[in-house]
Amino acid sequence: MALFFKATGPIGDTDTNALPVREIGPAVGYYTQCLGFSLVSKDKTTARLRRDDVEIGLAVNGQDPEQASCWFSVGNVDALHREYEAKEIGPGIIDEQEYDGKPYRVFFAKEPYGVCFCFTHPLVRES
Repeated sequence: MALFFKATGPIGDTDTNALPVREIGPAVGYYTQCLGFSLVSKDKTTARLRRDDVEIGLAVNGQDPEQASCWFSVGNVDALHREYEAKEIGPGIIDEQEYDGKPYRVFFAKEPYGVCFCFTHPLVRES
């Protein structure tokens, strides 16, 4: 199973096209060097980033990064967890959770500016 970012979405009122950051430069550095995103575009207060099929935005918009959360659907939670452990970003433990009656493997990570991420993959149970 390939490590592949497939989709993203908000948790709560977070706008994944404008994830709040305090400064664009350091945030872009973290998202590209640690989280594996590529820079698509950038100006003084915003940036667009991409990893596989997922595109997100960063914005210096006055919002509190500690109040922002989003999820990413990935092809292989275990491989991504190992990647992030190797980069020492401190991913949480991998857990099994249910959403809308379906089981998922998930882990959480928080970037240094406060945005919380949930990385998830559907769990296929053998019958």
